[in-house]
Amino acid sequence: MFKHQSKIDSIVLLRGLAALGVCITHYYIMNAETYSPLIKQLFMSGQLGVSIFFVISGFVLPYSLSKINYTLAKFPNFILKRLFRIEPPYWAAIALLFILGIVPWQSFDIRQFAVNIFHIAPLFKNYSWYSPIFWTLAIEFQYYILLGVFFSLLMRCKPAVSISIVCSISVICVFAKLNIRDVVFTYWYDFAAGYIGFMCLINKIRPQTATIYLTVFCAIVAWKVSIITGVLPFVTTLIILLFNKRPYRPFLFLGNISYSLYLTHTIAIFFFLKFAKAHLSNPIILFGLTILSCVCFAALFYTIIEKPVLRRSKKLQ
Repeated sequence: MFKHQSKIDSIVLLRGLAALGVCITHYYIMNAETYSPLIKQLFMSGQLGVSIFFVISGFVLPYSLSKINYTLAKFPNFILKRLFRIEPPYWAAIALLFILGIVPWQSFDIRQFAVNIFHIAPLFKNYSWYSPIFWTLAIEFQYYILLGVFFSLLMRCKPAVSISIVCSISVICVFAKLNIRDVVFTYWYDFAAGYIGFMCLINKIRPQTATIYLTVFCAIVAWKVSIITGVLPFVTTLIILLFNKRPYRPFLFLGNISYSLYLTHTIAIFFFLKFAKAHLSNPIILFGLTILSCVCFAALFYTIIEKPVLRRSKKLQ
């Protein structure tokens, strides 16, 4: 049964698992060891965590706006709050890349710095992200802008029309075979699935109707893109709506630090492998300790940087 919750613990759980999955994939890439095809596939499946993050955003942000009776007049304040919540930890992560020498100071270029700060690196072919994980933040920011501009309009439509508009955008992009990595519409199916779940949670549509919408939409995505691309947003949305048990503390902890873990895990992996790989011959122990180092470093980053920012962002009206 779909359950309306004031605090949606399922999202905290999914955030933690998604961030952990991304860590596992980047451990495999950065460790540069040869594994069997099955083990390689297991490691690479962690990158699906990015899609889970997008589905969560497709759900959480509309839900947050609906609770404050959002109108277009509130757009500047909405963007300001998102910037205040997301950007300071992101800037701190960039600073760490320079301070720790992962990005050499000698290569500093004010233009590359600017395109990273403003999430527009893909617009300039001569510039790139300081870290390969930063592209997802640009996708999220594009979604913030689109949602902020069109949300009040979508809420004035009938639920069926609103959902049809959001899903039709994705269907058009899927049939057009849009596959531009740094454009939000390439991943719109994830945000759209989350939006269907949001409409169910606020009782705009019945659970049975939401299931039908979600099934048909994700089936189209699975047909035109890939099975996993269609199944993942379907399953993620159902977990958000159906899971009503409070997760175990370790998962709550991972969920709370998930953004810090996402921002800093490549830094932790880089240094841990650099200093520990020569001394640890057991691949299982190396893997476990590397992931543990990521979590510990993220917890420190969360405590010093993200948590104070989060506390202050909540005070913005």
